[in-house]
Formats: sequence, structure tokens, C-alpha cells
Amino acid sequence: MGLSLSLSGIINKSEKEVTIALRNYLERKSGGLELADIDNENKNFSVIEEANGNTTIFYPAYFFKWDECASSLSEALNTPVFVLQIYDGDFWAYTLFYNGEVKDQFMPIPDYFDENVSDAEINSWKGNVQILIEYVPYLKKEDIEKYLIRWDLELEETKAYDDDEFTNCEWQLTDFMKKLRLPYPIDDEGKPKGNVYKFWSTDIPLTDEPIGPYIVNAQAIKNANKAWWKFW
Repeated sequence: MGLSLSLSGIINKSEKEVTIALRNYLERKSGGLELADIDNENKNFSVIEEANGNTTIFYPAYFFKWDECASSLSEALNTPVFVLQIYDGDFWAYTLFYNGEVKDQFMPIPDYFDENVSDAEINSWKGNVQILIEYVPYLKKEDIEKYLIRWDLELEETKAYDDDEFTNCEWQLTDFMKKLRLPYPIDDEGKPKGNVYKFWSTDIPLTDEPIGPYIVNAQAIKNANKAWWKFW
């Protein structure tokens, strides 16, 4: 099983504003958010980083209500909020929320879960560069449109733009985030760049129990001189 992770990118809001709204959301779910001295082996590990006037939330590994959370944040903060994901080390995807509603979404392999998926469902995941520009005004069409391409898995991987770090693989997500001016809150050594928080709710209770097999697999990759946060 490959690496899966989820983040939210909040446009034009500070870490302080985001943490207040996020804490309010989690408290409604019998949870909370507090600064903590923990590492990524803790099930409640989360990182929040502010840069370029925007803020990114790195969700805990076993938190799966990212859409609900992002929807709530977009309404509370009256701002665009992205859910940004890597699924099973195979592809990246985004969903854009505003005022609690989905405004746009993209995944490069829309028939990944069902080869018989309808044309309507495929089209719903194509992404729309005009919508992105509407909600993120500093974006330029020519700097973002080449990411919104359905992948042909029979072809060799290529970069969308010459200055990208990654080809059309799962980690193209970070190149996309750079164009959005959203920080990726983990550095190349696997260390948090932003503030570390304990993040908990009814869906992910507060615990000191380590992540377990997820970390065991990651450590095996690290022992093979591969960075688990880049490749699985």
C-alpha cells in the first residue's frame, strides 16, 4: 500500500485565523487543537504553516473528514479552501471549497476506482482553470492549466512545466501548491517547517499510541535510503 496524505490550503488567511476556525470546528466534534512537542509517529500529529499570506494544514494520517473540515473552514473564514491529497502513492487530486460548497475538483485518473465510471463523473473531475483563477486571483492561466491533464499511463512521465521539480506523478502536487503560493509544511528531511499541533476529534481521538504499521513501512523505506515522505 502506498503513501496517502491530505492537506488543506487556505487562501489569504493567516495561521492565527486558520487555527481559530479549525479549533472551533474540532470542538464541535468533541476535539481540539493545541501546540505540542510531538513527531509524526503520533496519531494526532498535524502541522500548520503560513507563507505568502496563505496557510496550509497537514492533517493527521488517520483523519478522513478532510472535505467536511475544509467546507467548514471555507464558510467560517469566507475564503477559498483546497483539499489537497495524494492517494496510495498513485496520483494527486484537489477539491476547492468556497462558502461551504464544492466549486471545482480535479484528479488525473478519474476512472481509478471504477473503470466503468460515467462520462459525467469523469467530466466532474477535469478541473477548471477559469474557476481556479476566479477564486485565486493571482494565478495565471498559463502557469496552471498544464496540471489539469488526464494522465495517459501508457506514456512516459513528463513535467507539466520546465521549472517543476516533479513529473506527472503523485508529488506533482507540491509543484501545483507552489503555483498556488501554498507552503508544503514538511521539509526535505521529513521535518515540520511550520508549527506542530495535536489535532483530535471524535473521528481521531487523542492518544499517545503510535501510528504503527504506517511508520514501520516508512522506516523500512528510510533504511533503504529512500525518503518516505517522497516515495513509497
